[in-house]
This record gives sequence, C-alpha cells and structure tokens, in this order.
Amino acid sequence: MIHIKKSMLRSGAAPMILSMALVAGPAFSQSEPQAAAPEAEDTIIVTGSRIQRPDLEASSPVAVLSAEQIKQVNTVTVEQILSSNPQFMAGFGGSSNNPGDGSATVDLRGLGENRTLVLIDGKRAPFYDTSGAVDVNSIPTALIKRIDVLTGGASAVYGSDAVAGVVNFVLDDRFEGLAADGSSQISSRGDGALYNVSLTGGIKLGDRGNLVVSGGYSKRNGVYFGARRRNATALDSSDLVSSGGSSNGVPTLFDIPGDEDGTVGGLQQVQPDGSLSSDVELYNFNPVNYAQLPFERYNVMALGRYEVTDGVEAYGRFSYSHVKVETNLAPTATAGFGFNLDPSNPFLSDAMRAAFFDQVANPFLQINDGSDVAEDPTARAGTSNIGIRRRMVETGGRLSTYTTNNFQFVGGLRGQIGDGLNYDLFAQYGQSKRDTVLRNDLSYTALQQALDVVQGPNGPQCFDPSNGCVPLNIFTTTPVTQQQLAFVLRNATENTKTTQFIAGGSLAGDIGFLKSPWADGPAAFSIGAEYRREKGTTKVDPLYASGDLIYYGQGQNISGKYDVKELYAELKMPLVQERPGIYALNVEGGYRYSDYSTVGSVHTYKFGGDYAPINGVRLRGIYQRAVRAPNLYELYSPVVAATGSLQVDPCAGSNVPADIAAICIAQGAPTVGAIAQPISGQVNIFTGGNQNLHEEKADTVTLGLVVNPPSLRNFTFSLDYYRIKIKDAVDDTPVFVTMNQCYNIDKDPNSAACAGIVRNPVTGGLSGDTTIGVPSQLGNVAGIKTEGLDITASYRGGSSEGFNYSINFAGTYVFSFKKQSDPTSPVYECAGTFGGACDMEPLPEWKHVLDLNLGFKGFTLNSRWRYLGSVKQDAATDILRSKIGGYSYFDETLSVNVEDGVTFRLGVLNLFDKKPPIVGDTVGASANGGSTFPNTYDVIGRQFFAGASIKF
Repeated sequence: MIHIKKSMLRSGAAPMILSMALVAGPAFSQSEPQAAAPEAEDTIIVTGSRIQRPDLEASSPVAVLSAEQIKQVNTVTVEQILSSNPQFMAGFGGSSNNPGDGSATVDLRGLGENRTLVLIDGKRAPFYDTSGAVDVNSIPTALIKRIDVLTGGASAVYGSDAVAGVVNFVLDDRFEGLAADGSSQISSRGDGALYNVSLTGGIKLGDRGNLVVSGGYSKRNGVYFGARRRNATALDSSDLVSSGGSSNGVPTLFDIPGDEDGTVGGLQQVQPDGSLSSDVELYNFNPVNYAQLPFERYNVMALGRYEVTDGVEAYGRFSYSHVKVETNLAPTATAGFGFNLDPSNPFLSDAMRAAFFDQVANPFLQINDGSDVAEDPTARAGTSNIGIRRRMVETGGRLSTYTTNNFQFVGGLRGQIGDGLNYDLFAQYGQSKRDTVLRNDLSYTALQQALDVVQGPNGPQCFDPSNGCVPLNIFTTTPVTQQQLAFVLRNATENTKTTQFIAGGSLAGDIGFLKSPWADGPAAFSIGAEYRREKGTTKVDPLYASGDLIYYGQGQNISGKYDVKELYAELKMPLVQERPGIYALNVEGGYRYSDYSTVGSVHTYKFGGDYAPINGVRLRGIYQRAVRAPNLYELYSPVVAATGSLQVDPCAGSNVPADIAAICIAQGAPTVGAIAQPISGQVNIFTGGNQNLHEEKADTVTLGLVVNPPSLRNFTFSLDYYRIKIKDAVDDTPVFVTMNQCYNIDKDPNSAACAGIVRNPVTGGLSGDTTIGVPSQLGNVAGIKTEGLDITASYRGGSSEGFNYSINFAGTYVFSFKKQSDPTSPVYECAGTFGGACDMEPLPEWKHVLDLNLGFKGFTLNSRWRYLGSVKQDAATDILRSKIGGYSYFDETLSVNVEDGVTFRLGVLNLFDKKPPIVGDTVGASANGGSTFPNTYDVIGRQFFAGASIKF
C-alpha cells in the first residue's frame, strides 16, 4: 500500500489530480446473466420482473455491469461501454457524423434503437425526439450503481418498445459522503481530447432516508477524417484507387444534355482558361467530415427517499442535462440542379456559350421557348437549362449544432402492507427540448435569381435585381466572393419538444394459499395499472419547411400525441424445491393489456420456467410476445424529400436494355445512354409517416443453461439461445428494393414501384430538386428474424488483501439475421455481412469481449480483448474489398488505490493502434463514412487516459 497523507490529497493534491487526468476506452466485463442481488436495507430491484423475491430467479438472461466496472474504464457516455458488449450493435454515437443527429443511442441485437427500451431505476427514460429513441448522452455515469441488460422481449412487464430487450440504469440513492472524480483522454496524435469531472454528495436524513445530489461536466473535442491519412481520401469502392468523391466539385462541373455515346454534351468541368473538359476532378469530401463529434454536457441529478412512517416510503428523483453536439458535412453545392442561363451572361466564356447554346453542334440542348416563363421567370425564350455542380468550398462546410435540454421528475410512495405485500405508486414527467441550427446551405430560388445574369449598363447584373441580388460567378476557377455567397446562403432551424407523462401503481407479494405440495414457498404475483401519454412537436422555420434548401432538403413540421392505458399481471410459482433429481422447478407467466389511442387494443404475454436438477446447475427458458406501437414520427411526419443510398442505377451507363430504357423515359429521363451513376452512392427519396400504421409484433424465445456450482461459487457459466421474429415491422422500403422491384421484377412503367420514381428531366438521374426521387414511405412492411447464442463465463480467485484475479468472457454468435423489406421482396441474410441490402452496421457472426483483472493490494491491472469477427459483402454489394477480416482491439487499465477513498486510473485504448478497414465510400450503406464504418471500427486510434477519484 502506498501511504500518502489524506489531508494533503484533500487540500493541495486533489485539484491537481482532478485536472491532470488523461480517459480510458471502456474495458467491459460481463457478470452472469441473472436477476440483481438484494441491496442494502432489503431493497430489491429486479430487471425483467416486478416480483421482488430473491429465491425466484428470472427466466430471462440479465447481464450486469457494476459501478466498479464503469469507473474502471472511465466511461463518460454510456453508449461507449454498452456498444462494446457483443449483444449490441453500434447505434448513433460519437462517430455518427453522416448520418447523425448528435444523439447517442443503444441498439440491442441490431434490431434498432427504438426497439430497445431504456429505463432509469425501472422507470422509462424520456425520448429525445419524436423518433421514440432515448439519447443516453443525457444519462450521467457518476450515480450509476449498475447497468442491467435484459435480452429478449419484455413487453409483458414493461410495455411497448421492449422488443430486443431492456437496458436499465440503476442509481445509487443511498450514497453517503462527498466524492469527486476527474479524468481526461487524448489520442496518440495529440487530438480528440476528452474531459470529465463530477461531484457527488449524499447525506442520511436521520435513520429514515437519504438525499443524494450529483453534478458533472463533460467535453469532447472533434476530430476530422482529414486528420487521419488513411481516411482522408474518398475512394471508389470498386477499385479503392479511383476517387469516390462527389461530382459536385470545384471548379464547377456542368451536366450538358447530350447523346447516348457521349459524343456531345455530358459532364464537363471548367478549366483555368475558360474552356471545358470532360476529364473531371471529383470533390474529396472526407477531410471536412467529423470522425469524432465535438460534445459538451452539463448535468445535475438529485435522488431522495424518506420513510414517512412504517410501511410508507416517499421517493423522488430529478435530473437535468444540457447537451451540445456538432456535426460538420461537406460544403453545400448546387447538386446538379438545372438552372436557366442567359446567352448574354457576361461570366460565360466563348467555350461555355458554344457548349450551352449551339444547337447545331448539339441538338440535344434544352433551349427554352418562353412557354414556361409564367411559372419560372428565368425560363425566357433563348435561355438554356444546364445542370450545375459547384461545391461552395468557401463556406467551410455545413455545420449543424444540436442543443438538447432534458429533464425528468419522478416521485412516488412505496412500502409494505402487512407481511407480504409490496406496493409502488408513482408519477413521472419528462421533457426534452432540442434546438437544431443548420448552417451554410444554398437557397434554390436565390440561386436561380443569382445565376440568371445579363449584361447591364454597369457590368453584370441579375435579370431580376430584387432583394439586393448579387450576380453569382461560378463559371471560373477563382473563388466565389463573400458578397456573392451572402445572397445565396441560408441557415435553418428546427425545434423539437417531446413530453412524457406516466402514472401507475403496482402490488406484489405472495399468494399464501397457492402452494405446490412439493415446494416450501408459495406462488408470488404482481399486478398493476399504468397510464402513459407521449406528445411531440417539431417546428421548422418557413424556409426549411418550403424545401428550398438544396442539401438540408425539406424540414418537417410534426405535431402529434397518443396515450395508452394498461393493466398487467405476473405470476411465478415454485413447483418443486430440493427434491431428489429436482433441486428447483419454477414456472412463470405474465400478461399485459394495452389500449392505445392510435392502434387500439394490444395484448402481450410471456410464459416460461427454470429447472435445476442439482444446486448450481439451472436450465431456463421463456417465450414472450412483445410489441412496439408506432412512435410519433412514424405516425405524424409528412412525406418530404430526403436522401437515401443507391450504388447502381439501372438507367445509368451506355448499354441500357430497350425495355429498361422505356421505363426510364416514362419516369422523366430526357434520354438514356449518358445518365451518370448516383453521386457518392446517394439519391433523392420521398419519405414520411403514416397514420394507418399498426403495432409491430415480435415472438421471442430464450433457452439457456446456467452453471454456478456450490463448490466453486466464484465460477459462473451461462449459455443462452435466443430467437426473435418481428412481423409487420415499420420501415422505409429501401431504395435498392424499390429499384429492384421496378426494373427487375415488374418491368412495367405503370406498376406501383415504377410509377412512383421521378427522374431529373435534365440529367435523367435521381438527384435534383425536391420533386425528384424514389418513394420510401413508412409502412408495416418489413420482417426481421434473428437467432443466435450468448456465452458468458467468469471466475474470481485470490484474496482481497493480497493477490487476486478475475477473468470475464462474453461472446455472441449470430446464427442468422434475416431482413425482408416487404412481403414481395427478397429475404436478405445480414449475419456476417455489410452493404446496401441490409443497410446497417457490419454484423459479424461472432463477437466477444475478454477481460482479465490482476490485483495486488492497492494495484489492479485490467486487460481487455475486444474481437469482431469477419464480415463479407451482402447480396446487393459488389466492391473490391468484398471481405473484412476479424478485428482485435486490446486495452489496458491500471488502477491504484493509494489510500481508502483515493484512486488513480491510467490506461490506453486500442493499445496496438489498430487501423480501420478501408472499403471505400461507395459501399451503398448509410453507415459508411471515411472509407470505413466509423461507428464499428476505431478511426481515432490509440488513446491514453488518466483519472482520479476521491471520496471524503
């Protein structure tokens, strides 16, 4: 033991310790899946059941992360530690720049963030927006006593959303004293710094209660892909050599109508001398995109409990968090939209004037005859419609700021009635307000006006000079002036407010008269009722709502609400206890009736049991019917233009079959043979909500084995098979599926799939203004089925006073993960794959985490091995790197207890600086960025951390 005077630590050294610290990546170890053990003063919190009897073990697997494990890895945002659990897939997090909205979410089994129910002390956490997901950025780690992860459906116990399972953050409401914790982290390149500090205080209220207050501050600096040479260049996935950048570049590129063989027209780029060249340079968008998002959080939480009288305890919780996250995307561009150019525009070179207006040389040019001038004043007779692709690099990028203020009140009464009945009456209210500012996009109408330039008496001027129009010169290689930018640039705002009110009560206890003759204990029950109301509004400014912004598209004004009234009951009963050949045999069942104001009556239920032939060996199994009611966004969002992923357009290229070409023409393409493939693998889509949606239904089965022999109590082993089948899942129909249905199956321009596709009348592509795109509206159209095996093992040995050690292993093998976008579409196998058909993060068949802890007196060394199995391209993907091999990451954490209540932490994350796999930027999956999958594979590289904790 190292001896240092505590007075020195408290006075002079403590501030230094708290300010020095460099934060670990999350070293994860998993406990045996089981119900939580009894806590101080006989309070029992059981995740997965409302029956609070420790002798009746849960039939559903529950993995437990302790406060010590969380602090050991110095987790600042909880998705850090949960995403390393092999049962989770990476959701939105610190690397989610595009797509991303500044949130951090958790995704069990890869079934989606809104199918994982998030609880705090067994009560629902409020949603951060209308999508029904919880932003776990708002949950501070200082007061977390443990995290319970229940896998498999749990709707019979908790209601809607618990399809994949439940994540329950259990808080320490009996903390006493004063504790301070500080930490920081930095990469081996000297960037990506992260800082965290918290202060927690707790007092006893006589011998009847506790009051605990905690506050904290966290900050994370951003890192661009440009700061990592390996990820700084956008690559074409087909060869990993060619540029995978955007044809919206600089200098300007033009889409000039032309013939099928490209003899005239096509994509041409401005040269320094004013000429045009078909040898174009694509824009490299990777350097300006974040690989790690900037993040800042303030939070405060207060917990209280007080025993008013015998059998009556009042409790409450208040939490508030302020979270600010920024994203940065490539600078806005004109995106290939068609603009009418006047032949007298003085910015045009002779070469441009010939290319845009000489119909003798190019009879395919679209010269306006003036018939549409009433609808579009720029379409005067003699003007030419040309697609323009200019990246406004002068803006620095599209910077989005997401500021979320979240609070929740929970209060209630709990206690005992008589000897065996426990009750809980509660109410809670939560509110989340998210203010979003979207900066530096182009106004299409302002561009139309600024590009419609003629020669005036004093030089170039806008044909329509209203509103202070400034002529825009993008027909040169010189930069655009700030005055020109100011006229066409716009910002947008979006303000979302969601509220949640829940009130309920439950009664649990023993049924003395219901007892098996072969068991010592009676049956136990829980009954209850609950009312929940969810409301949400999203308000966007008029410009954003108009759809005039080229890249941000059309914002959605959303307003909706629903409520649900629920009754539930649960029963557990020991059938046999401590008999020859049957050490324990228990059964359980549960039922919940839910009446939604939107989807009507919903029924969920469960039945299962466990069997222990001998003490220390237990078989368990449970079947559950789970549901998820559609959320506010799915119900009430309007149909608007957005962007989706598509790698190959059947209408693109020079060898389009005649029957396909006819469909392309019917969809609005002016001609076929020179249509370009999708820009950066993205196309326009039409997406939105549907008030005719009904609930999703899921059937989940879990069968398992738990071994914890009495002669070896420090050893535990569990093996659990799971199967989850979701039908009528709410989903957008993927772009690839719609395209496949139209061009490969229907082959009829009048079919539903084909008729909904609208092509650019200038380029024939699927990019352009908000009238162009592929339908992708929400519906109860999808199906998902997954099955696999969870394996955990742990062993602890040695003495706490001397040498001690522990080893913890958690692994998941995914046998199958099948997705079907609608009943007529193919079923895609996603297990062990990545790519556009499944359009999700890479899903290895095998993942594991292995932790080894070695301790001696005040020293503890934690070594962690995180492994991601290999994945290969899915059925819709055809790229050069068709397979990503297995990936291993190693982390080390050293903790030193220098005195009771004083702990130092030092460590390194990604010890061997393992580089991410390079697959290019045109894979066709939304999660693809920086030529890799940054949420799954580490882009930042080796990181060092240090931290200190002091308890007074």
